[in-house]
Amino acid sequence: MNKIKFWGRKLFVLPVVNLLIKMEIPPNVITILSLAIGIFVFFIYKTGKFWLGAIFLFFSSIFDTFDGEIARQTNKVTKFGGFLDSTIDRVNEFLVYLGLFSYYYHRIDYALYWVVFALFGSIMVSYTRARGEGLGISPQVGIFERFIRLLFLIVGSFFGPRIMIYVLVIITFGTLQTSLQRIFYLLKNSRPID
Repeated sequence: MNKIKFWGRKLFVLPVVNLLIKMEIPPNVITILSLAIGIFVFFIYKTGKFWLGAIFLFFSSIFDTFDGEIARQTNKVTKFGGFLDSTIDRVNEFLVYLGLFSYYYHRIDYALYWVVFALFGSIMVSYTRARGEGLGISPQVGIFERFIRLLFLIVGSFFGPRIMIYVLVIITFGTLQTSLQRIFYLLKNSRPID
């Protein structure tokens, strides 16, 4: 996995980032562009074109990589930029689930539950990390972080609406496991409050 990330970064991410830096596009603009793509993704999933949703979801997540890299390379890393990036990430993920919910509504009733459970699990994974870091403990354990969830959503989308239900089940149980791992990690590593 590390070799794939290394070569992906070297052959794809860095050349695009260098081009965006030459065009003098600020990192926060890239973050907001990812939101625009996220809104488009919602409408694509809502209409049932899951394969097209996968393609745009991929580009939305790639933009999320670009903004941080541009900020680091141009020395424009700010607390607000990090906050905006994390906030837009949550909104974009919500838009995917909202699109799926809108598609399954009036089509496959039981799928709605899995959309909601997967969304809740995704929120809990992010919340347990943020709350832990707020307490001074960084519980970066468990595999169902945002990258893995997006990977499952993208791959599942290419197989269509029926297979996507199974993907949502996997995300539900994967995020539950990751959330519980983080809770127990915090329990194990927390000290009594003075």
